[in-house]
Parts: sequence; structure tokens; C-alpha cells
Amino acid sequence: MARTPNLTPFATLLIGLTLLAAWRWWMASDLPLSVDEAYYYAWSLTPDWGYWTKPPLIAWALGLADAACGPSSACLRSVGVLGFSASALLVFGLARRMGLGAHLAVCCALVFASLPLSSFYGMVASTDALLLLCWLLSMYSLWCALHGQPWGWVALGLCAGLGLLAKYSMAILGPSVALVLLHKDWRHHWRQWGPYVAGALALAVFAPNLWWNSTHGMPTLHHTAEISKGQAYSLKPEVMLGFLAEQWLVGNVVLLTAYAGWLLRGSWRSSQNGWFWVMLSAPMLSVIALQALFSRANANWAAPAHVAISMAAVAGLWQARHYKWLGAALGFNMLFAVLLYHGQTLVREPLGLEASWRTDPYWALRNWPGIHEQARARLSERLPASQWRVASDDRAVLAQLQWGLKLP
Repeated sequence: MARTPNLTPFATLLIGLTLLAAWRWWMASDLPLSVDEAYYYAWSLTPDWGYWTKPPLIAWALGLADAACGPSSACLRSVGVLGFSASALLVFGLARRMGLGAHLAVCCALVFASLPLSSFYGMVASTDALLLLCWLLSMYSLWCALHGQPWGWVALGLCAGLGLLAKYSMAILGPSVALVLLHKDWRHHWRQWGPYVAGALALAVFAPNLWWNSTHGMPTLHHTAEISKGQAYSLKPEVMLGFLAEQWLVGNVVLLTAYAGWLLRGSWRSSQNGWFWVMLSAPMLSVIALQALFSRANANWAAPAHVAISMAAVAGLWQARHYKWLGAALGFNMLFAVLLYHGQTLVREPLGLEASWRTDPYWALRNWPGIHEQARARLSERLPASQWRVASDDRAVLAQLQWGLKLP
């Protein structure tokens, strides 16, 4: 009897990511767009270098998705599904570049791909999917640049610039790179052209959005400042503690605990890998935690930090042979995903709980009962579809109707 060949680690990873992507795409296709997603789709109909509340990359990505397969929720959300899948492949590639074994690299990628953060944002069309992809491309390029490949500096600048066009928090990559270059093995790069070319290219890619803002009254920058400020700046330790507690959830309590212990032991200071991971996670987490201390911060605002956090935690647990804890981390991720995607069937309906924002994580998406059908029926009584127009003083209503009625 012929032996069945064993799957290679990379083939195992591809199968795992394909199954995760298919699961997410299936769930995403059954839900209407959120207000933000509909808003981004409306932007995509008029390509530009900037928009009122966000930089343009999300609108460009949705425009490409719309051109490729139409404006359905399943098609538009492929931006998030594919974005997180590509990010997980980059985690694998970066782990291999950093000298981790193939099986460990697969574990890093699958753990990242299944994080609670990834489960939630990996099935929606969000700026976070594109931010994380650009962040990982930048990490990969930086590592290559640090190890004698000059093209890495060019790629770093281009990817960082694209990241700024996805979300302004990409700017924290700059201080992170500066801290990485303080390592004794990499300080010599300060005397070379690479980092400065990377910075110049990032600014060049980002410059059109700055120009757009300057010619439109700085709306995106003002909005970013407003949502960061909240009601007012003041000391709010309870908000910061709440934000940090949320990181233990979205980043996996097992992994965050392992990372914190590894960080406190201090062995990372003498390791290139360890230094790299800390400097690509601690600054982002610290800046957003300080933001929470003085104002407010959403759990996803520190999302890029969880790339390096998850890699460091998985590598540490693997090298210490704590395989049961790795299994517990993966189990936590999958349990979260099952409850997130199927909680309505498995929990709410059997217990007879009323649907609300407390019992349904997708309440904000489902809480538009019949709006598209009702508006379509009323408009059809009066005008042909080519002449339909809507007006409202609520941007959420406008965005939903523009997407649902396929208005120009």
C-alpha cells in the first residue's frame, strides 16, 4: 500500500487559512453592511485622495472589490477576509526570515489569524485589515533591510506610506523603527542612507492625502483629533484599565500573559528577535494606553501591536515546550470565534434572550430592519430606478440607502 505523503507545514497553513477565510466569508455574506462599511462604499464611488473621516485606502480597496465582483456585502467584505489571510501569510514569512522553524512559523501564523481581534475584524471591510497588512509588510521589509538587503528600506517606505493612507495610527511605526535601530547590532544604520530614504518615501506616498486635507479644511485630521479627544482631556485611569483589559481579550489572555511574563524577564534585550518584537509592539500599546488615560481609546486602536505580541508569546511558549498552553491559546481563539459567529444559535435562542446590543454582537448591523425594502417600495411607486435620489440629515441613513439601493 502506497504511503500518503505528509503535508508540508506551509500546505497545512494554507489549508487552515482557507478554512478560516471560507468560514468568515460565509458569515459575512449573511449580514448587511455596517454604517461605516456603507459609508466607505459611498466614498468608493468617487475616488479621491482623502475623505471626511478616514484616509483613502479603504475606499480604493472597496472600489476594486466592487469592480471585481459587485457591491454585495460578501464581495465588499472580501477586503477584510483576504486582508487578514494575507497578513497571516506574512506572519509566516516573517517568522521564517527571523530564523523560526517551519512548524513554529505555522503556529505563529495560525494563532495570529485566529485571534479574537482577527475573528471580529477579519470578516468586515475595515481600515484595520489594511492597516495590519501594511504594518506587516513594513515589519517584513524592515527585517530584510536590517539584514543586508537594501531594497528593504525602499519597500519599508512605500509600505509605511500606504499604511498612513489606511489609518493615521501607522505613524507610530516611525518611533518604533527608531527604537529598533538602537539595538547594538543595528545602530550603524543611522549612518547610512536606508532609514532616511524610507522616511522620505513614506512622506512622499502620504503627501497627496496631506494636500487633499489642506485644500478641504483639514477634515480628516480634525475628525481624528476629535475622536481621540472624546469629551475632554483629563486623567481617566479607569478608562486606561478598561482598555488594557480589552487587550487581554482581543489579543488572547493566554498570549498576553505569556508576553507580559517574557517582557518582565528581560531576556529579549540581548536577542535581535526579542528586541524587534518589543519595539514593534510596546510603543503602539503604550501610546494608545496613554491616549486612554487622558481621553478614550477603542480596543482595536492598538491592533498592530498584537502582531509582534502574538509572535513573541507563541515563540516563547514553543521554545519552553509549553505546548498545552499553546493549545489553550488556540482553543481560546476558536471558542471566541464560535461564540462570535454562532452565539445567536448556540446561546441566545436556546436561552430565550431578547435580541439587543447586549446579546448580539452584530446588533448594529441587523438593526436596520427592512430599510432598503421599504425605501425601494416607496420610490418604485413614484420614479424609475434611474431617477431615485434620497436626502437625509443623518449620514448613517444616507450611507445605508446609497449602498442598499445602489444609488450613484
